[in-house]
Amino acid sequence: MKVVVIGAGIIGASIAYNLSLSGADVTVITCNSAAATDASFGWINASFYADEGHHRLRVAGMEAYARLRASQPDLPITMQGALWWEEQGRGLTKKHDALSDLGYPVEKMEKVAVCNQEPELRDLPEELLLFPTEGVAESGALASVLLAASGAHLVSGVRVKSIAQQDRAVCGVETQMGFIAADKVVVAAGNGAPDILATVDVTLPMLIRPGAMVTTKPIAGKVSSVLVTAHGEVRQLTDGRLMASATANHQSDSASEVFETPDEIVRRVLGWLDPMIADEPLEWDSVTLAYRPVPQDGLPVIGAVGPDGLHVAVMHSGVTLAAITGEAVAAEVLGNSDAFDVLLASYRPSRFQ
Repeated sequence: MKVVVIGAGIIGASIAYNLSLSGADVTVITCNSAAATDASFGWINASFYADEGHHRLRVAGMEAYARLRASQPDLPITMQGALWWEEQGRGLTKKHDALSDLGYPVEKMEKVAVCNQEPELRDLPEELLLFPTEGVAESGALASVLLAASGAHLVSGVRVKSIAQQDRAVCGVETQMGFIAADKVVVAAGNGAPDILATVDVTLPMLIRPGAMVTTKPIAGKVSSVLVTAHGEVRQLTDGRLMASATANHQSDSASEVFETPDEIVRRVLGWLDPMIADEPLEWDSVTLAYRPVPQDGLPVIGAVGPDGLHVAVMHSGVTLAAITGEAVAAEVLGNSDAFDVLLASYRPSRFQ
């Protein structure tokens, strides 16, 4: 079976990898770099969620990563936990109790214990939450590794103009370099997906959700955990740099515009980040702005839609959901349409048609 996957970010790469494992002949088409993937914070978690069903999906995403790491142990993924102090007092207790009721691993930690675990940190509150099963992926590197491991054919720098169909079934895609035949087509093109899907009268409304990330110059100290603060999230990259979100709770940030200049963003982020890191003044390295692929209702869009053989996979929190999305879409493309019905029932693209 010939399958075209449109999009080479973390979602497209995971789908291509899983399809190839099952014997499909896969071609991945991308018109540019995977912008959202390359700018992603990379946090793998289920402590952020919209509702119980969304929490189950995110937990399934983490479980899928465990399977992926068992088969590919050298992937650029580390699961060293997250420390959360976005709220204090009643808010912290509410967060703890809600996750505990869902059966999610969460522990209350005292400041002294956290300082022993993370000696680089300063100005911590007296109580924090630990999510011990969470971690991070170096998302751009992970997408590249999965694409390489898939053995898929890669067509890059090429724009898909339309999805081709015959007798109400897809037969390939039209690109700026001509026609590429396929038995099935998967659209995993992030914010580029709506225009491609519109060529076969499929609607995918998206929100405009810009997100800025600040990275520092490398520091000598080591910060192992993801840090979820009242100001924003922070983690350390493999080269020693710190990456911080420009807004608190960036996963649910609803701003449609960025009004600050890069200098203003840097001053604000370093204003809260610098005092939190031990005696090492921070210097900024870069500010990156990317537009997160967020469907209109904020929830993932995964499944078959439109003409026979067409599938779509577009979502925010793509890093958390990449592994399970790859498994699910590959199974459905290859005919096992029932395996993920319960898990994905609320996330089908039919809700927008």
